[in-house]
Amino acid sequence: MAEDCNSKLAGDFARPCGYKPKQGIAEKWYGNWEDIDREATVLANRGTKITTLVLKENAKLYKAAGNDKSHKGKHALAVGDFGNGYIHTDEFVPLYRGENEAERIQELAEGARVYTIQKKIDSGTAGELTYQVAGYESGMLITNDDYDSSANSGTSTIICATKEGEEEATGLKIFMLAGGAEATAEWITTNEYVPGP
Repeated sequence: MAEDCNSKLAGDFARPCGYKPKQGIAEKWYGNWEDIDREATVLANRGTKITTLVLKENAKLYKAAGNDKSHKGKHALAVGDFGNGYIHTDEFVPLYRGENEAERIQELAEGARVYTIQKKIDSGTAGELTYQVAGYESGMLITNDDYDSSANSGTSTIICATKEGEEEATGLKIFMLAGGAEATAEWITTNEYVPGP
């Protein structure tokens, strides 16, 4: 007798035989943690969602190179003596744009903190598109700068993580403006760094 795949999950959660959701990070941007205007930024859902993200004057986002195979990010709950918190670890390859990119990497090496925005895609039945932010509360510090001349046309793979003892209150924050995914994508495009002539 053939197994009824749909019987394992009920209601809207039922999936046909052989269903395999495909998920990944399609695009990623990073920015200086100090460039976020926290007074003007609006959080919702107990701090797990950003409904309005405001950057300080002249601040920009910087696009990372790669795709769902090369972008990596994770968060983990850390249970400590003084409460619970999340540690974020993120990995990205800066989209090399000459000396400006090198300067930003050097700022990280000297102690600057970074946050990242991830465009997450689920190409399963729902086809969901979401944006998430890592490092909004305390930022992430660089832990690794691995340069390889044979990979990604000679670029650096940056790994950054929440500083020990500065865990964040929530996991990755959902970033979705009132206008939905389209409005959020437009906001990112407007705030993305574009090199001059």
